Amino acid sequence: MSSSIKIKLMKIFFFFLYIILYFTLIVYAQNDVYLSLSATGRRSDIAVEHFTAADKSDDIIKFTKLLKEIIENDLILSRYFNVIQDVHKDNSISFKERLLLWKNKGASVLITADVSGDSSSNLVLEIKMLDVMTSEMIWKHKYKKESANYRYMAHEASDEIVRRFTGEIGIARSKIAFVSNSTRFKEIYIIDYDGYNLRRLTRDNKINILPKWAPDGERIIYTSYLYNNPDLFVLDIIKNNRSIISKYQGLNVTGSFSPDGKKILLTLSRGKYPNLYLINASGEILNRMTDNLCIDTSPSFAPNGQEIVFISDRPGYPQLYIMNIEGGNVRRLATNGFCDSPSWSPRGDKIVFTMRQSKGNYDLYVYDFPTAKITKLTNNQKNNENPSWSPDGRFVTFYSNRSGKGEIYIMAIDGSGTRKLTEIPGTSYSPSWSPVLIR
Repeated sequence: MSSSIKIKLMKIFFFFLYIILYFTLIVYAQNDVYLSLSATGRRSDIAVEHFTAADKSDDIIKFTKLLKEIIENDLILSRYFNVIQDVHKDNSISFKERLLLWKNKGASVLITADVSGDSSSNLVLEIKMLDVMTSEMIWKHKYKKESANYRYMAHEASDEIVRRFTGEIGIARSKIAFVSNSTRFKEIYIIDYDGYNLRRLTRDNKINILPKWAPDGERIIYTSYLYNNPDLFVLDIIKNNRSIISKYQGLNVTGSFSPDGKKILLTLSRGKYPNLYLINASGEILNRMTDNLCIDTSPSFAPNGQEIVFISDRPGYPQLYIMNIEGGNVRRLATNGFCDSPSWSPRGDKIVFTMRQSKGNYDLYVYDFPTAKITKLTNNQKNNENPSWSPDGRFVTFYSNRSGKGEIYIMAIDGSGTRKLTEIPGTSYSPSWSPVLIR
């Protein structure tokens, strides 16, 4: 082949490569417009227009209203958006006129949807996201679920809207496990992150405490006195069965799963001082992490799986310690109070924990690794304990008795936006936030 032909072929090749790259960049540039809306940390102004029922049956009209309310609430709870309320109810107004009304209200993006049913009694949600300024379609998708799962379908759409804006999946499909004594016994419950779909998991009429989610969202470990010893159980949410993982005489106290879900940290006493152990999912001891004449407890894995944070009273009172997974490089995070229940953030940059000063209640604090700074999140609103991170690392759920009884709350990691999860009889405590549950 002559050199001139080779040069021509190379020019043709690079021309087509340029075309491919050009259109690829165009596509990504369109996405970046909406990613940049939240890049400054400010909330984006978003409008959620009334959803349209495809037919006038009572069920479709009911679900149309419910789906809009759920998605709107999810977007508000995400704290990424300022949700602008409906500016009109008149269906005779043209699409162009409606966009102008939303523009005058300050909205940059419009969410709307059509709701219908199909021959199999499924709900169909066709949701659309439009640019208010250009009237161009940014994204649309059709979701189909059994009507009983309408809340999950709405949460799924909400999570995708968040992803379209931020590049990260939303948390609307997450749940919170916790303990409640509403039956006079301590039982394990789960509930949606927004306070709906409360479900009781154990019915033992015994003491069940300290639930912790597995990274796959399919299992929960907890400590139970079902057989009159504090044993470690695992509950399979999908298969609806459970088994004992660790039943040594003495304490078998819940710690946390490794990020890959294959190992578990826990506290065992085995007739001696409570120390930290690493076991596999079948309960086999892989490593004794600490060996001290003191109490080591409340271990939590770092998201890289290579370090853990835990509580030890080796200085004479409970303090925060970090060490590597082999049990070495132990160091103390200096604090000035009695510490408990540390939890390492999913992003790896923070640890949230409980601390009580010499005079006062238990409050929540966060340790920030980049700055080595400790910030107080709650301020003497009675006791605030057992923090657990949301899957995106932007919120924590925790126990507080600020209302006069123990209840579950959620707040942003800067301490703002505190809300009670829901009203439940009795005392609720020890919350654990699940990963985003895909099904």
